[in-house]
Amino acid sequence: MKNTAMAPGRLFYLDWLRVLAMVAIFLHHNARLFNAGEDWHVKNATSSAAASIVTIFNGQWLMPLFFLIAGAGTYYSLKSRGSGQYARERTLRLLIPFIFGMLIIVVPQAYYDAIFHGTTLSGYNIIQIYWLYLQKIFQSLPEPPLFHLWFLRNLFLFSLITFPLFFIRDRNGKNFISRMAAFIDKPFVLIPLLVLMITLVNILTYPDGFWGYRNGGWNIITYLLFFIFGYLLFASPRTIEIIKKLRWYSLAIGIASLTFIVIYISNSGNPEFGALMYDVGMLIQAIGTWGWLFAILGFGSLYLNRNNRFLSYANEAVLPFYVLHQTAIIVIGYYIVQWDIGISLKYFTIAISSFIAIMLIYECVVRRINILRFLFGMKLRRAPSVVSVSIARN
Repeated sequence: MKNTAMAPGRLFYLDWLRVLAMVAIFLHHNARLFNAGEDWHVKNATSSAAASIVTIFNGQWLMPLFFLIAGAGTYYSLKSRGSGQYARERTLRLLIPFIFGMLIIVVPQAYYDAIFHGTTLSGYNIIQIYWLYLQKIFQSLPEPPLFHLWFLRNLFLFSLITFPLFFIRDRNGKNFISRMAAFIDKPFVLIPLLVLMITLVNILTYPDGFWGYRNGGWNIITYLLFFIFGYLLFASPRTIEIIKKLRWYSLAIGIASLTFIVIYISNSGNPEFGALMYDVGMLIQAIGTWGWLFAILGFGSLYLNRNNRFLSYANEAVLPFYVLHQTAIIVIGYYIVQWDIGISLKYFTIAISSFIAIMLIYECVVRRINILRFLFGMKLRRAPSVVSVSIARN
């Protein structure tokens, strides 16, 4: 596919990484049907060691990468937007699809989760089931069942929380984060700071408490830090150059960390909060996570910084795909995990069929109807003007 002209200053590799991360989260959630050691909305009767390793691996970097890219995107977005434009854009792109998704898209997930775990709903019609779901939401406030949409909720909240850091400026026109970026653009300051802050938050935050509750393997405070660090890293061009130079070392550190974690969990299980090995594990996880993130950013900046038509299409589809994907996986997975076939065949059947279902819904319905584009956080399509149509005809 032929490359299109590069927009000045745009880092296309961040768009590529966002798209590839979406593919990874899709495959990850398919693996959640088969991994060992944790329940999920729907689960196969037997587990797979391969699926377990894949989910452990993805847990080290996948959601942190999403928040890091979101923070980087915020840095570049604010170059061309004022505070009012930024707040409006965050509301349209995050809050609207979150509310729509909670009220409509995740209802089938709630239904299949309930019947899979033994709730009898055969006597209810669809309206009654929907009403039961709404009751469940309001009974669970302030922490309703968010399913996979917790990412949109968190990202919207982070946009509000970090507002003062990004918009309050000193006499020289620099905000707090930009001033901090100038301070940490040295490896011996940058790397210990990133590792230490993530480690301390994980060590000090009780995992079963409100702040320690984990979605995607990390608590809400660490996700906030990854979001801020995404802005921080890209506010300093020198920092990105450092990350590029460290890409091979970072990859080696990520692999070493993952190897240690897999071997330790396989032999000893997850250590308890407060134990020495828990603290050591949090340190190793933080080191390994930054290793993976630096490696991904470093290699991505070298090999993915180009644009083409596929990227433009895929980048627009990322958010609707994210909103739709887990519902499709759970609905289809509920039936296929009951088949008497091997795990590998089940996995590929669910992954392929759910991907086709998502893309058909997106391409044939969501992408083409403006009200749905709005509800899924997309820009509206403009109808061709009368003047342009008449020119085309002539």
